[in-house]
Amino acid sequence: RIEEQLVLEAAIAVNPSDARAPYYLGNFLYDRRRHREAILQWERAVALDPRFPTAWRNLGIASYNIERNEERASEAFRRARAADPADARILYEQDQLRKRIGDDPKERLAALEACIDLVGQRDDLSVELAALYNQVGRPAEALALLLSRSFQPWEGGEGMVLGEYERAHLKLGRAALVTEDTHGATYHFEAANQPPQSLSEARHLLRNSSDIDFWLGEAWAVAGDRLRAERHWECAARKRGDFQQMQVRTVSEMTYWSAKALQRLGRKEEATVLFQQILDYSLALDQETPKIDYFATSLPTMLLFEEDLIKRQHITATFLRAQGFLGLGQIGEAIAALDEVLM
Repeated sequence: RIEEQLVLEAAIAVNPSDARAPYYLGNFLYDRRRHREAILQWERAVALDPRFPTAWRNLGIASYNIERNEERASEAFRRARAADPADARILYEQDQLRKRIGDDPKERLAALEACIDLVGQRDDLSVELAALYNQVGRPAEALALLLSRSFQPWEGGEGMVLGEYERAHLKLGRAALVTEDTHGATYHFEAANQPPQSLSEARHLLRNSSDIDFWLGEAWAVAGDRLRAERHWECAARKRGDFQQMQVRTVSEMTYWSAKALQRLGRKEEATVLFQQILDYSLALDQETPKIDYFATSLPTMLLFEEDLIKRQHITATFLRAQGFLGLGQIGEAIAALDEVLM
């Protein structure tokens, strides 16, 4: 309420050495979108009390979202962590900042492993650690972590735990296929389709999982069971559309696996049409102005640090373009697109 602003201003005048009143006033002003004034109050708070972790944390968020200053945001979160190294939420938010600004995943992983007890206090931090294990090629550790705890659903976390569980099993299954361990491969691919209750997530009815069916087909083909292989490839080939980011999509990264399944079934013309559809969709997507659906306000990427929606959409479009090129046999163009995604 507006009178609370007056009370806090009076408190500052009466006791100018107190760090709490400017901190609270900063919260009030930031909530009213008076961001610059809020930042000045939080700066006053940390000047008066350099060991005030939440004020540093707030400055970190504002530095990134309002001032677009990654270096200052990183320093603010470093000071917040130093002020309260036992706060798991600040650790999570610091790691989210590091992910957003593109820090090396191996360095982020090492930082989280050094605070493993803190990580265990939060589901969101635990699934982030699992994602890093998957990212650096340690899927067995990702899977062990995911199966070691019972997750609780949280707003903004929709699909994250299940996604890393599937990712770990797919990586382990593909590794087994390389060594022609068909039993291990089919075990992991089938397990990807059967998440345990401890994850507290089930796959959305519109979510596309053609990649799992494609790889099950590959595993049974290597095992010599062509009939079962074709059954899974047929299932992958039939899947169309996807449900991502709280909305239905006509084409997604999963469309590629449907087209690959068509190739394995010998339906090369249909596969070519689908690969071309991916390529055409990617080019159209790059020309669209991104927008957030009203019901997508709980998306993980929107909860803390603001994201460049145009950049994110361009990355998605470029990756899809790489898939289209790859399916059409244009390897040089595919590699160039993937290099751009990585850059």
